[in-house]
Amino acid sequence: MPDGYILGLDAGTSVVKAAIFDLHGNELNRGARSVPITNPEPHLAEEDMNEVWVAATEAISQALTGGSVRADEILGVCATGQGDGSWLIDGNGKPIGPALLWTDGRAGEIVDAWNTDGSITRQFDVSGTGPYAGTTAALLRWRQDNQAELLDGATNLWCKDWIEYNLTGDASTDPSDASLSGIDARNRTYSDQVFEAFGINDKTRATLPKLRNPTEQCGTVTKHAAGVTGLREGTPVFKGQMDITASSLGVGVARPGDCMAVVGTAGIVTVATNDLSTGFQPPDVGWVIPHSPDTWIRALGMSNCTPNLDWYLREFGEPFRLEAFAQPGEVGLFDFLDAGIKATPVGSAGLIFHGYLAPGGERAPFIKPSARGMFNGITGSHTRWHLLRAVYEGVAYGIRDCLDSIPTQVDTVRMAGGGANSAVWAQIFADVLGRRIIIPAGTEFGAKGAAIVGGVGLGVFDSYESGVDATVNIVREYEPDRAKTDIYDDFFAIYRDLRISTLSSWDKLQAATRKAAAYNG
Repeated sequence: MPDGYILGLDAGTSVVKAAIFDLHGNELNRGARSVPITNPEPHLAEEDMNEVWVAATEAISQALTGGSVRADEILGVCATGQGDGSWLIDGNGKPIGPALLWTDGRAGEIVDAWNTDGSITRQFDVSGTGPYAGTTAALLRWRQDNQAELLDGATNLWCKDWIEYNLTGDASTDPSDASLSGIDARNRTYSDQVFEAFGINDKTRATLPKLRNPTEQCGTVTKHAAGVTGLREGTPVFKGQMDITASSLGVGVARPGDCMAVVGTAGIVTVATNDLSTGFQPPDVGWVIPHSPDTWIRALGMSNCTPNLDWYLREFGEPFRLEAFAQPGEVGLFDFLDAGIKATPVGSAGLIFHGYLAPGGERAPFIKPSARGMFNGITGSHTRWHLLRAVYEGVAYGIRDCLDSIPTQVDTVRMAGGGANSAVWAQIFADVLGRRIIIPAGTEFGAKGAAIVGGVGLGVFDSYESGVDATVNIVREYEPDRAKTDIYDDFFAIYRDLRISTLSSWDKLQAATRKAAAYNG
């Protein structure tokens, strides 16, 4: 094994992170920079593409200057990033307006129409993709209908590809990111059948870039990129994967049957498989994403996960903060919250929370652009602690809703994301899911997955499996309390009944909301 390090870059929705790993998977140095999300209207979500690139340069620079690793010791760079959305550049490589993000809701009516007229069903057995409002296919169709002039000579990239373009000058993508625009999932190539089902014309198709394998070198760091990042000019850059597959790899999902649940900005459930012969289940929702050369990821992704807790604490958390501050000794807010959650009864005294807070609605295990969050079961006896625990439990119900919809036996779930940092929340997940939860060592699993992909490209690892075996270690485990799981089974059944019975009401609520906004605006 050669001496040196690999830099993994993870361009998330709100934070771009760079991490340097040794060849045993130890994270040595890290850099991070936030990127503002703009919402010109409540259902829109955009980012300035140049700000994303600047954040990447600063994160890389911070990782390089924050420790003892020199730029000339970096063997290679590999990126991952938020999937979906639409990141357009012109013939000179300049952004064409802001990036439209995966949380954007402007294409919601297009997706609703595809659901109604059977377009999604007609292509699903080829692509394994059930589009939602922020899916690339839906946003490209929206651009085709509303911004056709922007597509002349344009290239549609994804987030990681935009950063790699600035690093190397190469405008390409890989089958994992492209899988949500319209590909034949089995053959990992663009599919005319899928494009035809979605009404995407030749001009729009021409914006899609060349496909490269994730482990393929897509270029080297240019002189300019070296100057703004601190990387060595000529450092190899590898194509990488979208964040769903990279994070899966970073926690150890490499072999058929391996499972991950990310409790982060989004709530992503993935299960690896090497057998697509029985078709894609559940139908018309979620994604089948190419992973290793011989495996695919069956994935379902909630639009919002930890932002549900962020929202609750932002709006109603001041009493918790004051009480935590008043405790003797130095008690952190989340330590205080964990203690309070443990003291609040299982089932939150009959409160059930649905965390559909994204402007684009929900995308798994059902697609509903108009879906909105809700508390059910509130009485005058409930306290803010009951509501808080209901948020914790509601996010876990959402993860279970996704996992139970994938017809694969899963006994162990590898958990990552901010929610995995809380032992109390991890135990709630074990109890709600009725499955063992294991927590891998580390925090930057997307960046680690990217580093493993880069390591395979460099020849450091023979395969994804050997990369995982060399770099992934487990630090905590949680077994389900079967008595609590029995209680949660009842609440989870009600959780599903409630969201099914509310489907038509969400459409009416959206129409009324837009009518009121026009009146008040």
